[in-house]
Amino acid sequence: MRWLLLALVALVGLVGAAFAVAEPTAGGGVGAYALVNPNGGSPVLVPGHTSGFASVNVGPFGPGDYCLTPSPGVNVDGTAAVASEEAFYSDAFGVVTVRYPTSGPSCDGNQLEVKTFALGDGLSDQVAFTVNVP
Repeated sequence: MRWLLLALVALVGLVGAAFAVAEPTAGGGVGAYALVNPNGGSPVLVPGHTSGFASVNVGPFGPGDYCLTPSPGVNVDGTAAVASEEAFYSDAFGVVTVRYPTSGPSCDGNQLEVKTFALGDGLSDQVAFTVNVP
């Protein structure tokens, strides 16, 4: 019984390692991630927790609307980005959303739009977030 348990643990480890080193197959580009500090209305990418994004700026809808510019080779249009609130840099509890399609009235077509909402207050620049693009 112990050998069976060890074999199952080893198999799970091998499968996990295979997923960890696998190259992305969808999207046609490299993956990216970012931690965005809203920084009181002047958003910044947090170094050491960002890769594949060149910059972030406030979008045309104002505080709480962010446009992230990917680095060359990163495809934010043909993927399914995921964003969530980050607690340390946040001053309010909120909800974070990613807007698709990327081309539209908000951010440029080559940018990823993320909106942050403080509960009960609408768009807010008090909510920090992470975003991951496969």
